[in-house]
Amino acid sequence: MGFIQFALKGNYKRHYQNLKKISKKTGKSANLMFIDTAVSALIFKSGLQDYLNYEFYNKSFKERKEYATIGYQNNFYELAANVKYAPFFSNKVNFHKNFSEFTKRKFVSYDDGFSKVKEFISSHKEFVRKPISGLGGKDVEKINAKDIKDLKTFYEKLKEENCLIEELVIQDDEWGKLNPKSINTLRIVTKCIGGQSEILFAVARIGAGKTIADNFHQGGVGVKINTAKGILEGEAIDKEGNTSEYTNDTHIKVNGYKIPYWKDIKKMVNKAAKVNDNVNIIGWDVAISKDGPLIIEGNRGPGMDIVQVLYKRGVKPDLEKVKKEIIAYQKGK
Repeated sequence: MGFIQFALKGNYKRHYQNLKKISKKTGKSANLMFIDTAVSALIFKSGLQDYLNYEFYNKSFKERKEYATIGYQNNFYELAANVKYAPFFSNKVNFHKNFSEFTKRKFVSYDDGFSKVKEFISSHKEFVRKPISGLGGKDVEKINAKDIKDLKTFYEKLKEENCLIEELVIQDDEWGKLNPKSINTLRIVTKCIGGQSEILFAVARIGAGKTIADNFHQGGVGVKINTAKGILEGEAIDKEGNTSEYTNDTHIKVNGYKIPYWKDIKKMVNKAAKVNDNVNIIGWDVAISKDGPLIIEGNRGPGMDIVQVLYKRGVKPDLEKVKKEIIAYQKGK
């Protein structure tokens, strides 16, 4: 989808309502911010959510230029996130098979047949049901086996809705203190060029306790990670930009909170990035279980919104550097 087509799909009425709320807080004209949104879109290829997420209404054009907007990311990922390999990552059955060393949990899909699904359920009191294709924690559901009234009907629904079921991650106790009702994950962005990998950005996502998923877009909060020290750094920030020194439900101070198994986590994602370096940028969703870290999924061409919000700066210069490295490597092959 081109940027113009993407822009035409924007909900401008809702955007204007959001600007009116900002106007009440800042005293800035909602009408002028609306015009500024359009100007920013033309110059920086920013979307409506970019304008809000990064508070462009408070930033100069020089500052906005540093941000990897939705339009910039679309172009960048044409180079760095080879679409040819999308099913390698986005199809969860493929992902489990391709990255079994790192996912570390059993799964079964409707395609394995009724008997395999029945066998899996009989040996797991609780498990997770999720769409085979889909990102962002949407429609991920924790299932208790005893609540299934009819296995055949359950299986047929798996088939109808294109879902798989997999083992439940039992979260590390210390990490779970941040929110024991959700699987709190780390989003770690790696680059891998010519078999050489490294971590670019890392943030933590702490659930709101409403669902098993921690997703930033579903009520959770994010916190920046100090990758050198393996600790959370700064404040917790939600999708609306609200900040707090503490987690919502458990009221634990986030700044300085130690991440268990951090050395193992770094080693794991850097190794996983080398499995298919035809895709140069991957956003890994990492859970911390009682037995150590594991990978939930890998996102080819991950969105940079949560990273830029939590880092409180634009990462376009970082990505431009990666872009030059990719081009140089491809020319040298």
